[in-house]
Amino acid sequence: MILATVSCPTGYSATQTAKCVDILSNLYNCGSVGFVCSSKYRICSAGVCKTAPTIQLSGATAIPAWVGTTIDDDIQQVSLPVNVTLYNYSTSLVTVSSNGLLCLGYCTYAFANENLPTALVGGPTAFVFWYDLAIYAGTGQMVYYSTSGIAPNRITGFEFYTSSSAYPSNYYHFLILFYENLPNIVEYVYLEVSDGGNFATIGVQQSSSGPSMTYSVDQAFAVAYNTTLQFDTNAGTYIRLG
Repeated sequence: MILATVSCPTGYSATQTAKCVDILSNLYNCGSVGFVCSSKYRICSAGVCKTAPTIQLSGATAIPAWVGTTIDDDIQQVSLPVNVTLYNYSTSLVTVSSNGLLCLGYCTYAFANENLPTALVGGPTAFVFWYDLAIYAGTGQMVYYSTSGIAPNRITGFEFYTSSSAYPSNYYHFLILFYENLPNIVEYVYLEVSDGGNFATIGVQQSSSGPSMTYSVDQAFAVAYNTTLQFDTNAGTYIRLG
């Protein structure tokens, strides 16, 4: 018997049927190709079957309005103890969309992703994973935020643990990080990303008319476990780390 072969992108492994899977975050290939987590587990995290991921942020606070309820297509403002900066605009008041956006100006709860720039937001915006996401009550899912460290080297982070609105068994766990000593830079860190970005927009933009930087739009295998993207909105460049 001759097995089919396929060349997989970074972070993915090939199955015997020539399908690329992320064995560090795929519930049906967890830790190795073909290993299926039992029904008592909800996710595969770092190649281990778990009921919920380990929260990465130090001193994480859940967005209060979303605690204990199922959330779909909502936005909430968060007041921070330190300014975050994108495209030379600084503010301590940001808006989080449950659909994978962080806005420094006007935000949107729109679930249908678009190409960038989009007129649906009105200021500097981080599109960490713009997709139709949801937070299901009783699952441990939530969006968290925190600021840690000592000035002028504080780190402000936002951590999403969510599901797909259309496919609740698909899970997404990722972070947005801002560094006080590196203004205009935003970093995205991806952990569990069930479909790798098949239906998501990833990038940044300054305003409704641009400029913008796009990493991917509806691109299969765009990100995998521990993929890190760093956008420099001053230089107009981005890099992929891992």
